[in-house]
Amino acid sequence: MAQKYWEKWNFPNEEVKAKYEARLGRIKKAVALEPVDKIPLLSSGPAANAKFAGVILADYLADMELNCSCNIKVAEMMDIDGSQAPIFSPEVFPAQWFSSVAMPGKDPMVGPNELWQVHEKEIISHEDYDKILEIGYDKWQPEFLNANFDHPFEKSAPFFEYTPTAERRHAEAGFPTMVSAIFESPFEALCGGRSLAAFLMDDLMEIPEKMDDVFAEVHRVNMQLYRSILSNPDTCPIGVWVGGWRGTPSMLNREMFIRFSWQYMRDIANLCVEYGVIPIYHLDSNWTPGLDVFREIAPKTGILALDGKTDIFKAKEVLGDVMCIMGDVPAEMLAFGTQEDTYNYSMKLIKEIGPTGFILCSGCDIPFNAKYENVEMMVKAVHDTEGKLGDL
Repeated sequence: MAQKYWEKWNFPNEEVKAKYEARLGRIKKAVALEPVDKIPLLSSGPAANAKFAGVILADYLADMELNCSCNIKVAEMMDIDGSQAPIFSPEVFPAQWFSSVAMPGKDPMVGPNELWQVHEKEIISHEDYDKILEIGYDKWQPEFLNANFDHPFEKSAPFFEYTPTAERRHAEAGFPTMVSAIFESPFEALCGGRSLAAFLMDDLMEIPEKMDDVFAEVHRVNMQLYRSILSNPDTCPIGVWVGGWRGTPSMLNREMFIRFSWQYMRDIANLCVEYGVIPIYHLDSNWTPGLDVFREIAPKTGILALDGKTDIFKAKEVLGDVMCIMGDVPAEMLAFGTQEDTYNYSMKLIKEIGPTGFILCSGCDIPFNAKYENVEMMVKAVHDTEGKLGDL
């Protein structure tokens, strides 16, 4: 395959190039379960980045250049090894989850420095399922989005247009972008558009065979898109999020989990592995009952990103010999805990989940109400163990 776009950055000087390569190399060693000189630290939490940079959230979301500048500033403050979001906009949510978003400073119910709100409701009908099967998901989706949401493609365009520039700017600052796209299973998108109760009870329980057909069509179209991204050197990224938000083994019984969720995630993961892209399994909620399924993926190719609800120590026991584990300093600890709590838990993770095959990160996003002094304790734990991992 030809050289990928992120292998051709023009760095401002050799020092920045060396930092970038060292950081990316450290992450790749963690994925390969190889020894590292220090524990890699990744960040995630765009709303928190705005806060830590001293910028009103509405301004941050309205200006992708400012958005990127804030993210780079916080990356430098935290001395991270890689970013999971060079820029961010909630305007992408309608296309991802078929749900509308109340934006800070735009919606009268959300103040300029308050978090955006996702309004999930039953908007997809059984008649829509019929239409998906009749005309194809690739034709149905844009028609449905334009008919049911307020100019979703126009509103999300600034995000997609600026993303290549944001990745370049991060590279020029010495930070690799580890997540350039989100690849989701049919479960996640359709669940948002149906609402959880209707999706589980009226669809998966009442018309499972029909849902098999609908899922297969959605997955067919999605996989064509994902393969087109990965097969093109100009768009093939370092890594992508492979999402697991609702289709979890704690939400569904084992049979339903495999049938309606895991089989599609596994296909996406295998596609990433085929193209040498790191699948970052962004697992919200409790995945403890289903950790064993990740052994079906080629070893030492992905990152299991946990949010504090899955038992990370059980994950180490089940998957520690085949997969890098990332996380999982909980949102509630970063928001309401003490510096001592955060430091001690970060050290516990480094010692017991690491020192190999581990990346320190918040559990999911750093929350908007996080105390920066707590975030600093994650950084301190990494620095305090640098060069000493062999003694742990």
